[in-house]
Amino acid sequence: MSTKPESLSQATEKFTKSAESWLTDADAPAVASLRLMAKQLDKEYNAALSNSYGLTYRSLLKRAPEEIEEEIDPLDELIP
Repeated sequence: MSTKPESLSQATEKFTKSAESWLTDADAPAVASLRLMAKQLDKEYNAALSNSYGLTYRSLLKRAPEEIEEEIDPLDELIP
């Protein structure tokens, strides 16, 4: 992760790109809304819009598949 600050629009694009494998066409309206809200929030902060962005983001994030057990490093269980 870069230490350079990024815009909300850039962060949104990173999120949607990383979520391509599990987002579906049914998510398209939420993704479009997320992008529009991010663009507006980059221009001018608005508390209500920021709240809506957060709700939409979390709603999409909840659709992410759960981590597969085989991907967990067995050493993680041994190290407290």
